[in-house]
Amino acid sequence: MKSKNNTGFTLIEVIIYIALFTVLMGSAFVTAYQLLQGSDVLNQKTINQEEVNFVLHKINRALNSIATINNPASGYSNSLTITKYDGTVVDIKLNANKIELRDGISGAYLPITTDNVKVTTLQFQYLPPVGTSPAGITASTTINGFVASTTKYIRN
Repeated sequence: MKSKNNTGFTLIEVIIYIALFTVLMGSAFVTAYQLLQGSDVLNQKTINQEEVNFVLHKINRALNSIATINNPASGYSNSLTITKYDGTVVDIKLNANKIELRDGISGAYLPITTDNVKVTTLQFQYLPPVGTSPAGITASTTINGFVASTTKYIRN
Protein backbone atom coordinates (compact mmCIF):
# COMPACT_ATOMS: atom_id res chain seq x y z
CA MET A 1 0.00 0.00 0.00
CA LYS A 2 1.16 3.46 -0.86
CA SER A 3 1.07 6.10 1.87
CA LYS A 4 -0.24 9.42 0.83
CA ASN A 5 1.84 12.36 2.19
CA ASN A 6 -0.17 15.57 2.10
CA THR A 7 1.93 18.70 2.25
CA GLY A 8 0.84 22.34 2.01
CA PHE A 9 -2.09 24.31 3.35
CA THR A 10 -5.74 23.58 3.17
CA LEU A 11 -8.10 26.14 1.71
CA ILE A 12 -9.47 27.00 5.16
CA GLU A 13 -5.96 27.67 6.50
CA VAL A 14 -5.15 29.96 3.56
CA ILE A 15 -8.37 31.95 4.08
CA ILE A 16 -7.62 32.33 7.81
CA TYR A 17 -4.06 33.52 7.10
CA ILE A 18 -5.26 36.03 4.50
CA ALA A 19 -7.89 37.35 6.94
CA LEU A 20 -5.29 37.74 9.71
CA PHE A 21 -2.88 39.47 7.30
CA THR A 22 -5.67 41.84 6.18
CA VAL A 23 -6.52 42.78 9.78
CA LEU A 24 -2.84 43.40 10.61
CA MET A 25 -2.28 45.52 7.49
CA GLY A 26 -5.48 47.50 8.11
CA SER A 27 -4.33 48.24 11.65
CA ALA A 28 -0.92 49.32 10.39
CA PHE A 29 -2.48 51.71 7.85
CA VAL A 30 -4.81 53.24 10.47
CA THR A 31 -1.89 53.73 12.87
CA ALA A 32 0.28 55.31 10.16
CA TYR A 33 -2.56 57.65 9.16
CA GLN A 34 -3.10 58.73 12.78
CA LEU A 35 0.63 59.39 13.20
CA LEU A 36 0.73 61.54 10.08
CA GLN A 37 -2.42 63.43 11.10
CA GLY A 38 -1.01 64.03 14.60
CA SER A 39 2.22 65.29 13.08
CA ASP A 40 0.28 67.79 10.93
CA VAL A 41 -1.64 69.08 13.97
CA LEU A 42 1.56 69.45 15.98
CA ASN A 43 3.25 71.23 13.06
CA GLN A 44 0.35 73.73 12.82
CA LYS A 45 0.49 74.38 16.57
CA THR A 46 4.24 75.01 16.29
CA ILE A 47 3.72 77.47 13.44
CA ASN A 48 1.05 79.29 15.46
CA GLN A 49 3.27 79.47 18.54
CA GLU A 50 6.21 80.79 16.49
CA GLU A 51 3.99 83.44 14.90
CA VAL A 52 2.63 84.51 18.31
CA ASN A 53 6.16 84.68 19.74
CA PHE A 54 7.30 86.77 16.76
CA VAL A 55 4.39 89.20 17.13
CA LEU A 56 4.91 89.59 20.88
CA HIS A 57 8.63 90.14 20.31
CA LYS A 58 7.90 92.87 17.73
CA ILE A 59 5.37 94.57 20.01
CA ASN A 60 7.77 94.33 22.97
CA ARG A 61 10.54 95.83 20.88
CA ALA A 62 8.28 98.65 19.70
CA LEU A 63 7.40 99.38 23.32
CA ASN A 64 11.03 99.82 24.40
CA SER A 65 12.00 103.31 25.59
CA ILE A 66 8.43 104.63 26.01
CA ALA A 67 8.36 108.29 26.97
CA THR A 68 4.60 108.77 26.75
CA ILE A 69 1.54 106.70 25.93
CA ASN A 70 -0.66 108.80 23.64
CA ASN A 71 -3.39 106.24 22.92
CA PRO A 72 -4.98 104.70 24.92
CA ALA A 73 -4.79 107.52 27.44
CA SER A 74 -6.96 105.42 29.75
CA GLY A 75 -8.82 102.13 29.58
CA TYR A 76 -8.76 99.97 26.45
CA SER A 77 -8.18 100.61 22.76
CA ASN A 78 -7.81 98.65 19.52
CA SER A 79 -4.82 100.76 18.52
CA LEU A 80 -1.72 102.04 20.25
CA THR A 81 0.24 105.26 19.79
CA ILE A 82 3.35 105.91 21.84
CA THR A 83 6.21 108.38 21.75
CA LYS A 84 9.70 107.15 22.51
CA TYR A 85 12.45 109.10 24.27
CA ASP A 86 14.08 109.92 20.92
CA GLY A 87 10.81 111.48 19.69
CA THR A 88 9.85 108.58 17.43
CA VAL A 89 6.10 107.99 17.29
CA VAL A 90 5.05 104.34 17.01
CA ASP A 91 1.53 103.23 16.00
CA ILE A 92 0.24 99.64 16.16
CA LYS A 93 -3.19 98.58 14.92
CA LEU A 94 -5.23 95.68 13.60
CA ASN A 95 -6.17 95.95 9.93
CA ALA A 96 -7.97 93.17 8.01
CA ASN A 97 -6.77 90.34 10.30
CA LYS A 98 -3.18 91.60 10.23
CA ILE A 99 -1.27 93.52 12.86
CA GLU A 100 0.41 96.57 11.36
CA LEU A 101 3.12 98.77 12.83
CA ARG A 102 4.21 102.26 11.81
CA ASP A 103 7.19 104.04 13.25
CA GLY A 104 8.58 107.51 12.63
CA ILE A 105 11.30 106.09 10.38
CA SER A 106 9.28 104.30 7.67
CA GLY A 107 6.15 106.46 7.87
CA ALA A 108 3.96 103.68 6.43
CA TYR A 109 2.11 100.89 8.18
CA LEU A 110 3.89 97.57 7.67
CA PRO A 111 2.38 94.20 8.59
CA ILE A 112 4.11 92.22 11.32
CA THR A 113 1.98 89.11 10.77
CA THR A 114 2.04 86.81 7.75
CA ASP A 115 -0.72 85.31 5.62
CA ASN A 116 -0.24 82.03 7.57
CA VAL A 117 -2.26 83.33 10.51
CA LYS A 118 -5.50 85.15 11.21
CA VAL A 119 -5.49 87.77 13.93
CA THR A 120 -8.98 88.15 15.39
CA THR A 121 -8.29 90.58 18.24
CA LEU A 122 -5.71 93.15 19.21
CA GLN A 123 -6.30 95.20 22.31
CA PHE A 124 -4.20 97.59 24.35
CA GLN A 125 -4.87 98.48 27.98
CA TYR A 126 -3.41 101.53 29.69
CA LEU A 127 -2.08 100.72 33.16
CA PRO A 128 -2.10 103.91 35.24
CA PRO A 129 0.70 104.53 37.74
CA VAL A 130 -0.08 103.29 41.22
CA GLY A 131 1.96 104.66 44.10
CA THR A 132 5.59 104.46 43.06
CA SER A 133 5.00 102.02 40.22
CA PRO A 134 5.13 103.53 36.71
CA ALA A 135 2.41 103.59 34.06
CA GLY A 136 2.39 100.80 31.55
CA ILE A 137 0.64 99.20 28.63
CA THR A 138 -0.64 95.66 28.14
CA ALA A 139 -1.02 94.31 24.60
CA SER A 140 -3.32 91.30 24.09
CA THR A 141 -3.95 89.47 20.84
CA THR A 142 -5.68 86.37 19.55
CA ILE A 143 -3.87 84.67 16.68
CA ASN A 144 -5.47 81.55 15.17
CA GLY A 145 -7.36 81.07 18.43
CA PHE A 146 -4.25 81.36 20.61
CA VAL A 147 -4.48 84.20 23.16
CA ALA A 148 -1.27 85.94 24.21
CA SER A 149 -0.31 89.16 25.94
CA THR A 150 2.68 91.22 26.99
CA THR A 151 3.09 94.13 29.42
CA LYS A 152 5.61 96.97 29.30
CA TYR A 153 6.12 99.78 31.81
CA ILE A 154 7.44 103.31 31.32
CA ARG A 155 10.89 103.54 32.86
CA ASN A 156 11.98 106.96 34.03
